[in-house]
Amino acid sequence: MDKELTETLKKVVGPNIRKARQRQGLSQARLAEMVEMSTEVLGRMERKKVLPRLERLVLLCKILGVTPDQMLGFSSAAGVPAALRMSPAYAEMMTVMRHFFTQMESRLTEAERKELVQTFSHLQRFITLLEKKGANAGLPRRAHKSRGRKTET
Repeated sequence: MDKELTETLKKVVGPNIRKARQRQGLSQARLAEMVEMSTEVLGRMERKKVLPRLERLVLLCKILGVTPDQMLGFSSAAGVPAALRMSPAYAEMMTVMRHFFTQMESRLTEAERKELVQTFSHLQRFITLLEKKGANAGLPRRAHKSRGRKTET
């Protein structure tokens, strides 16, 4: 990767990780534990010294509730399509769930943690589908075949 681009990304990603982490009320130690990295490495990311690997970047985005575009500085919430923007209710629910998760995680087994993360992921997809459905509510629906059922005329 171009050295200049790498340095620019470090200057953008580090502060974005810190802002998102603080917005979620997470300590560096807690977030580092959640993404299975050392606090030192996370601190170096936030101080613009290193970039996360792609897998870690994706995980950080999921945990912190931001899109990769937002984390990389390519867009802000205002530039995100309406279907991907979080409603206030969604944002509040995710904040409550993250808070609950961080409080309870130490009591869970590894299998329970993985299942909970998978459940969160499914819930996020479900909410996105609902938002898309809501966004498409004003569009005309395609005619459906009756599948043998009689319809009232």
